[in-house]
Amino acid sequence: MDAIWYGLQATFEFIFDLAKPLGRGINVLFILAGFIGAIYWLWYDKRTGKGHANYMSDPAKGK
Repeated sequence: MDAIWYGLQATFEFIFDLAKPLGRGINVLFILAGFIGAIYWLWYDKRTGKGHANYMSDPAKGK
């Protein structure tokens, strides 16, 4: 059971070591992604409110 936790620890240490050189730049990327997502969401809501097709609510196609 300890092997799972040590493996998880090693994985997170590796990821954090990779992110360290990025510094505050990674924060800027996350904020930018959030703004782009919010702008798209508002645009899509306004577009579907005007009667355009709501492709996100279409049922999945069969096999």
